[in-house]
Amino acid sequence: MNKNKTEVDFKTGETIYKQGTSSNYLIFLLNGMAKVLIEGDHDKNLILRLVKPFHILDFPAIFDDNILFRSSVAVMDSRACLIDIDVFKTIVFSNKKYVPLLFKHMNQSQKYYSTRLISLIYKNMEARIADALLYLVNEVYYSRVFTLTISRKDLAELAGMSKESTSRILSQLKEQEILRIKGKNIEVINKKHLEYLSKVG
Repeated sequence: MNKNKTEVDFKTGETIYKQGTSSNYLIFLLNGMAKVLIEGDHDKNLILRLVKPFHILDFPAIFDDNILFRSSVAVMDSRACLIDIDVFKTIVFSNKKYVPLLFKHMNQSQKYYSTRLISLIYKNMEARIADALLYLVNEVYYSRVFTLTISRKDLAELAGMSKESTSRILSQLKEQEILRIKGKNIEVINKKHLEYLSKVG
Protein backbone atom coordinates (compact mmCIF):
# COMPACT_ATOMS: atom_id res chain seq x y z
CA MET A 1 0.00 0.00 0.00
CA ASN A 2 2.87 2.33 0.79
CA LYS A 3 4.14 2.01 -2.80
CA ASN A 4 0.70 2.89 -4.17
CA LYS A 5 -0.24 5.86 -1.98
CA THR A 6 -0.43 9.58 -2.68
CA GLU A 7 -0.45 12.34 -0.07
CA VAL A 8 -2.64 15.36 -0.88
CA ASP A 9 -3.12 18.67 0.93
CA PHE A 10 -6.60 20.20 1.23
CA LYS A 11 -7.37 23.80 2.16
CA THR A 12 -10.14 24.72 4.61
CA GLY A 13 -13.50 24.33 2.85
CA GLU A 14 -12.08 22.25 0.01
CA THR A 15 -13.99 19.14 -1.05
CA ILE A 16 -12.04 15.94 -0.43
CA TYR A 17 -14.54 13.69 -2.18
CA LYS A 18 -18.01 14.15 -3.61
CA GLN A 19 -21.23 12.25 -2.96
CA GLY A 20 -22.38 10.23 -5.99
CA THR A 21 -18.96 10.01 -7.63
CA SER A 22 -16.72 7.00 -8.03
CA SER A 23 -13.43 6.79 -6.15
CA ASN A 24 -10.39 4.63 -6.79
CA TYR A 25 -8.95 5.47 -3.40
CA LEU A 26 -9.34 4.74 0.27
CA ILE A 27 -8.74 8.05 2.06
CA PHE A 28 -6.87 8.18 5.37
CA LEU A 29 -6.61 11.51 7.20
CA LEU A 30 -3.05 12.35 8.29
CA ASN A 31 -3.63 15.76 9.89
CA GLY A 32 -6.27 18.46 10.21
CA MET A 33 -10.00 17.70 10.42
CA ALA A 34 -12.74 16.87 7.93
CA LYS A 35 -16.51 16.54 8.01
CA VAL A 36 -18.43 13.65 6.44
CA LEU A 37 -21.86 14.72 5.26
CA ILE A 38 -24.91 13.92 3.21
CA GLU A 39 -25.65 16.64 0.69
CA GLY A 40 -29.28 17.68 0.43
CA ASP A 41 -31.18 20.02 -1.87
CA HIS A 42 -30.90 23.81 -1.61
CA ASP A 43 -27.58 23.65 0.27
CA LYS A 44 -29.20 21.79 3.18
CA ASN A 45 -26.65 19.27 4.33
CA LEU A 46 -26.41 16.87 7.25
CA ILE A 47 -23.04 16.38 8.90
CA LEU A 48 -22.75 12.79 10.11
CA ARG A 49 -19.39 13.03 11.84
CA LEU A 50 -16.12 14.90 12.16
CA VAL A 51 -12.98 12.95 11.32
CA LYS A 52 -9.65 13.53 13.03
CA PRO A 53 -6.16 12.34 12.04
CA PHE A 54 -5.32 8.65 11.70
CA HIS A 55 -8.84 7.62 10.73
CA ILE A 56 -10.30 6.48 7.43
CA LEU A 57 -12.63 9.17 6.12
CA ASP A 58 -15.13 6.83 4.52
CA PHE A 59 -15.42 3.62 2.55
CA PRO A 60 -16.55 3.76 -1.06
CA ALA A 61 -18.88 0.96 -2.13
CA ILE A 62 -15.95 -1.32 -2.94
CA PHE A 63 -18.25 -4.04 -4.31
CA ASP A 64 -20.43 -1.66 -6.33
CA ASP A 65 -18.35 0.46 -8.74
CA ASN A 66 -16.61 2.24 -5.83
CA ILE A 67 -19.45 4.76 -5.53
CA LEU A 68 -19.34 7.26 -2.65
CA PHE A 69 -22.63 7.77 -0.80
CA ARG A 70 -21.41 10.75 1.22
CA SER A 71 -19.20 13.80 0.74
CA SER A 72 -16.24 15.03 2.76
CA VAL A 73 -14.94 18.57 3.19
CA ALA A 74 -11.87 19.83 5.07
CA VAL A 75 -12.88 21.99 8.04
CA MET A 76 -9.26 23.13 8.45
CA ASP A 77 -6.12 22.76 6.39
CA SER A 78 -5.59 19.01 6.19
CA ARG A 79 -3.48 16.32 4.60
CA ALA A 80 -4.83 12.96 3.49
CA CYS A 81 -3.25 9.78 2.25
CA LEU A 82 -4.96 8.29 -0.82
CA ILE A 83 -4.48 4.52 -1.02
CA ASP A 84 -5.25 2.67 -4.25
CA ILE A 85 -8.48 0.77 -3.54
CA ASP A 86 -7.58 -2.17 -5.79
CA VAL A 87 -4.26 -2.64 -3.99
CA PHE A 88 -6.11 -2.42 -0.67
CA LYS A 89 -8.63 -5.07 -1.74
CA THR A 90 -5.87 -7.36 -3.03
CA ILE A 91 -4.02 -7.19 0.29
CA VAL A 92 -7.17 -7.69 2.37
CA PHE A 93 -8.58 -10.61 0.41
CA SER A 94 -5.22 -12.36 0.01
CA ASN A 95 -5.04 -12.70 3.78
CA LYS A 96 -8.21 -14.09 5.33
CA LYS A 97 -7.49 -12.71 8.80
CA TYR A 98 -8.11 -9.17 7.48
CA VAL A 99 -11.56 -9.89 6.01
CA PRO A 100 -13.48 -10.01 9.34
CA LEU A 101 -11.73 -6.79 10.44
CA LEU A 102 -12.78 -5.03 7.25
CA PHE A 103 -16.42 -6.07 7.59
CA LYS A 104 -16.41 -5.25 11.30
CA HIS A 105 -15.22 -1.72 10.54
CA MET A 106 -17.80 -1.26 7.78
CA ASN A 107 -20.61 -2.61 10.00
CA GLN A 108 -19.61 -0.29 12.86
CA SER A 109 -19.67 2.67 10.50
CA GLN A 110 -23.13 1.80 9.20
CA LYS A 111 -24.42 1.24 12.74
CA TYR A 112 -23.10 4.66 13.77
CA TYR A 113 -24.72 6.40 10.78
CA SER A 114 -28.02 4.61 11.37
CA THR A 115 -28.03 5.61 15.05
CA ARG A 116 -27.30 9.23 14.08
CA LEU A 117 -30.17 9.34 11.58
CA ILE A 118 -32.69 7.74 13.95
CA SER A 119 -31.71 10.25 16.64
CA LEU A 120 -32.23 13.16 14.25
CA ILE A 121 -35.61 11.86 13.10
CA TYR A 122 -37.15 11.26 16.51
CA LYS A 123 -35.55 13.83 18.83
CA ASN A 124 -36.68 17.42 19.36
CA MET A 125 -34.42 20.39 18.63
CA GLU A 126 -33.09 20.82 22.16
CA ALA A 127 -32.10 17.14 22.29
CA ARG A 128 -30.38 17.38 18.90
CA ILE A 129 -28.32 20.37 20.04
CA ALA A 130 -27.50 18.50 23.25
CA ASP A 131 -26.37 15.49 21.21
CA ALA A 132 -24.18 17.67 18.99
CA LEU A 133 -22.55 19.35 21.99
CA LEU A 134 -22.01 16.04 23.79
CA TYR A 135 -20.46 14.62 20.61
CA LEU A 136 -18.02 17.54 20.50
CA VAL A 137 -17.18 17.15 24.20
CA ASN A 138 -16.84 13.35 24.25
CA GLU A 139 -15.54 12.44 20.81
CA VAL A 140 -13.94 15.48 19.18
CA TYR A 141 -12.34 17.80 21.74
CA TYR A 142 -12.35 15.52 24.81
CA SER A 143 -13.02 18.52 27.02
CA ARG A 144 -15.96 20.52 28.36
CA VAL A 145 -14.08 23.69 27.35
CA PHE A 146 -13.23 24.00 23.66
CA THR A 147 -12.83 26.37 20.75
CA LEU A 148 -15.02 25.47 17.79
CA THR A 149 -13.00 24.48 14.75
CA ILE A 150 -16.22 24.29 12.77
CA SER A 151 -18.58 27.10 11.81
CA ARG A 152 -21.96 27.79 13.39
CA LYS A 153 -23.48 26.57 10.12
CA ASP A 154 -21.57 23.31 10.55
CA LEU A 155 -22.83 23.02 14.13
CA ALA A 156 -26.37 23.47 12.84
CA GLU A 157 -25.83 20.79 10.17
CA LEU A 158 -24.37 18.47 12.82
CA ALA A 159 -27.63 18.87 14.75
CA GLY A 160 -29.79 18.59 11.61
CA MET A 161 -31.28 22.06 12.14
CA SER A 162 -31.33 25.54 10.67
CA LYS A 163 -28.66 28.03 11.72
CA GLU A 164 -31.35 30.30 13.20
CA SER A 165 -32.85 27.56 15.39
CA THR A 166 -29.40 26.49 16.50
CA SER A 167 -28.48 30.05 17.56
CA ARG A 168 -31.77 30.42 19.43
CA ILE A 169 -31.34 27.21 21.44
CA LEU A 170 -27.68 27.97 22.19
CA SER A 171 -28.78 31.36 23.54
CA GLN A 172 -31.39 29.65 25.73
CA LEU A 173 -28.79 27.21 27.09
CA LYS A 174 -26.49 30.14 27.79
CA GLU A 175 -29.25 32.01 29.65
CA GLN A 176 -29.96 28.87 31.70
CA GLU A 177 -26.23 28.74 32.59
CA ILE A 178 -25.83 25.33 30.99
CA LEU A 179 -23.28 26.77 28.57
CA ARG A 180 -20.84 29.64 28.61
CA ILE A 181 -20.29 31.03 25.10
CA LYS A 182 -17.90 33.73 23.95
CA GLY A 183 -17.34 33.85 20.23
CA LYS A 184 -16.12 30.40 19.19
CA ASN A 185 -15.20 29.47 22.76
CA ILE A 186 -17.73 27.18 24.46
CA GLU A 187 -17.73 25.80 27.98
CA VAL A 188 -20.24 23.14 28.99
CA ILE A 189 -21.06 24.09 32.58
CA ASN A 190 -23.77 21.51 33.21
CA LYS A 191 -23.02 18.37 31.21
CA LYS A 192 -25.57 16.33 33.16
CA HIS A 193 -28.35 18.62 31.96
CA LEU A 194 -27.29 18.13 28.35
CA GLU A 195 -27.35 14.37 28.93
CA TYR A 196 -30.84 14.74 30.41
CA LEU A 197 -32.04 16.74 27.38
CA SER A 198 -30.58 14.12 25.05
CA LYS A 199 -32.33 11.31 26.93
CA VAL A 200 -35.80 12.80 27.31
CA GLY A 201 -35.92 14.66 23.98
